[in-house]
Amino acid sequence: MSLNIRIKHYWEGEAQGYSEAVEDELNGFERKAWSDLVLEYAPSKGSLDILDIGTGPGFFPIVLSQGGHNVTGIDLTENMIEFARLNLEREGASAKLMTMDCQDLKFPDNSFDLLVCRNLTWTLDDPTRAYQEWHRVLRPGGRILVFDACWYLHLFDENMKIAYEKKEKEILMKYGYPVHRHRDQAEGDALSQKLFMSDKVRPQWDLDMMLRLGFSKVFADTSVGERILNEQQRDINSMHSPFLVGGEK
Repeated sequence: MSLNIRIKHYWEGEAQGYSEAVEDELNGFERKAWSDLVLEYAPSKGSLDILDIGTGPGFFPIVLSQGGHNVTGIDLTENMIEFARLNLEREGASAKLMTMDCQDLKFPDNSFDLLVCRNLTWTLDDPTRAYQEWHRVLRPGGRILVFDACWYLHLFDENMKIAYEKKEKEILMKYGYPVHRHRDQAEGDALSQKLFMSDKVRPQWDLDMMLRLGFSKVFADTSVGERILNEQQRDINSMHSPFLVGGEK
């Protein structure tokens, strides 16, 4: 089984739990926090054509389409798209949802004003190809926003591993659950050792790649967690705080 197919099978099984987490976000402060953050960096024009890459259960299509934008959400996994449809229907939101590999997009060149991507790039087997495709479908003057974290760098750095294990015990005692929670924890742990991004120092890797591929006005923000995470979430994620990398075509 190829790594990409293995990744797809894994996330098919995680769809329900991820959808439950998105529902909590839609009912919490995160809904406005994320919308404000994304639109702060968006191109200055009226209705935007937005591509949400790795849409999962449809968080961005819901919050961004209700702001008057035309949103297309894609995901490799059918189960994620099905939960996204249900969530959009419940919220009364309208967006295009498609099952698609983000490393092999089926859109023409120069199709979108804004690309958004949250907690996806760490799962990709060929992120270089993905960034190439994303640059291709972005319109001149369009922007890309990629949110992620160094989820598994501690597996490849001894000092980080010691600090992570100490923090993990602290989190378990404080909150009663581990830092990483997945329905198939064993497969998640196994995949984390094989994923391309796991041993990369980020966001520097992303910045370098974006510059190589021709993005301009490239930037990184490693403080976004202060805006999109509550106090408990910031504590739990302190060993792999979220970052934003962005740029323009």
